[in-house]
Amino acid sequence: MKNKLTILEIAKLANVGKSTVSRFLNGGYVSSENAEKIDKIIQEYNYKPNVFARGIKAKNNSFIGIVVPCLDSFITSHILMQLDSNLRKNGYVPLIMNTDHNINLELESFENLMRLRVEGIIFFSTIITEKHREFFNKTTIPLLVIGQQYQGVTYITNDDFLAGKKIGEYVGKLGHQSVVYLGVSEEDKAVGVIRKNGVIEGLKNYDCKKIECLETDFSMEKSEEVLEKYLIKNRPTCVICATDNIAFGAINAIKKANLSIPEDISVCGFGGYKISELLTPSLTTIRFNYQKIGDLATNMIIKLINQAGYFEEKLVDFEFIEGKSVKKLSI
Repeated sequence: MKNKLTILEIAKLANVGKSTVSRFLNGGYVSSENAEKIDKIIQEYNYKPNVFARGIKAKNNSFIGIVVPCLDSFITSHILMQLDSNLRKNGYVPLIMNTDHNINLELESFENLMRLRVEGIIFFSTIITEKHREFFNKTTIPLLVIGQQYQGVTYITNDDFLAGKKIGEYVGKLGHQSVVYLGVSEEDKAVGVIRKNGVIEGLKNYDCKKIECLETDFSMEKSEEVLEKYLIKNRPTCVICATDNIAFGAINAIKKANLSIPEDISVCGFGGYKISELLTPSLTTIRFNYQKIGDLATNMIIKLINQAGYFEEKLVDFEFIEGKSVKKLSI
């Protein structure tokens, strides 16, 4: 039977479905338990994959794996569109794997892409855990991280500290002395730590007396809930939100409290979504350069593939958008 196994025979030996074996061989999602059983059979019987898989194993392909936390994010979708277009123009085929913010799926996606012998992996990261670090250290596949800084790995991220400082100084300069920063978990180093620290630094440069930090997630619904509870007993003059989406939730909470923007409470965010300009009042925000990130990511992953020892760290600039959502107070 050696060297002549069929997918059906592998399925019977591993006690899994034929479709499970097919997904395994083609890089689809398979539980770690089933993956181990299938891989053991393949190794034991020296199974030779189909023509498609053989082509991948021999690197007669131009596939680049892209692991993303979601597909409905304004930021992710805009970078992906630019990246997809650029990669195809350069002769590469993107394999996009959506993990729905599931860390286990991220890790399984890495393993699947390694089995497919893709030429490179681009990882849109929100959190880097110890298991992520283990993969970074063991993989020999060229790897580019977007969204987080990680020493020893080529990455692209927004200049979160300077962007945060810009917003903090703007709010402080307008006389706000009671400010809430509505941010995310510190597990997300870029947004939850670096961006927040920039905001606090900017506010302190103008001697802001009261800075409170509240934690939410990236959803509008959770952000609305968190601020709505806070406003029952508190009345800041400004709410600085870690993203525009969080700002949308904050705006709803302020309106529910029968307060006006910016007359009663000012609001600002980060992201520069197009819809932010259509709000009344228009949102003061930071617009990050998503097209530039897509262009840089294309060039950097190709360099990683073609140049041994290539390494680079990139912070991408931003644009300050002064809307009408922050009120100037008397100083």
